[in-house]
Amino acid sequence: MAGARNPLRLHTQPLTAEAFAPFGSLVAIDAAGGRAVNQDRGRRIPGISDLAHDAAATRQVLDLYHLRPSPLPFTLACFERHVLTSQVFIPIRCERLLLAVAPDDPKGQPDAARAQAFIAGGGTIIHYRTGVWHSPLIALDGPASLSMLMWEAGDARDCEEVVPPMTIELV
Repeated sequence: MAGARNPLRLHTQPLTAEAFAPFGSLVAIDAAGGRAVNQDRGRRIPGISDLAHDAAATRQVLDLYHLRPSPLPFTLACFERHVLTSQVFIPIRCERLLLAVAPDDPKGQPDAARAQAFIAGGGTIIHYRTGVWHSPLIALDGPASLSMLMWEAGDARDCEEVVPPMTIELV
């Protein structure tokens, strides 16, 4: 394990649907296609069709996030997950976002050694599958405003946070 003197460095990569598929799905806000709606004055673009939540998470939540920008490199403070629900972030005003995801290790904790870091453009809807370990979103280049959709049960299962056992630097 790396310590504070020798941090684990995750090199960012562009966020693509293929690379992100094990963790969730993406939708481009400016996507073409879809079907006519509103008496043919608009288009309905297919979005996220696999939103999921456990029956214990009965309360739908649609919140707003306002993020201050942070520079690269960025030291990751925690991974979080939502074991009862998927979670969606929809950019309202955003330039670029930095995020990290990690699969489970054998004990069900985030596996930092297999974590990946991504940079998303401001026109990407991000959908985390239920139980996926992810960093809190980090705005790059300027402030960001996003809406967030998930379900909650009103207890500790709504958001589990884990501090990594090593320093993780996103570069």
